[in-house]
Amino acid sequence: MYSGVNDMSDWIHLMHGSNAKEGDFIKDLGPTQRSLGYVIEVNMHTNMMKVNFPKVGRLSWVIWENHGQYKVV
Repeated sequence: MYSGVNDMSDWIHLMHGSNAKEGDFIKDLGPTQRSLGYVIEVNMHTNMMKVNFPKVGRLSWVIWENHGQYKVV
């Protein structure tokens, strides 16, 4: 039976979700649960993204590579 998953990177993507890009909205799933945020900037050199969380009124740097800490909505 064919699962549609070709290699380990496909499995990781399915387990953790997709990475956000500039302009995306994300839902924070980490322990701080900062609600919805808007991705302002992604820095590939530092593996971080700048996210505006308007409900709590702050900008935060969040790890860009998604290991289940956020969900792109």
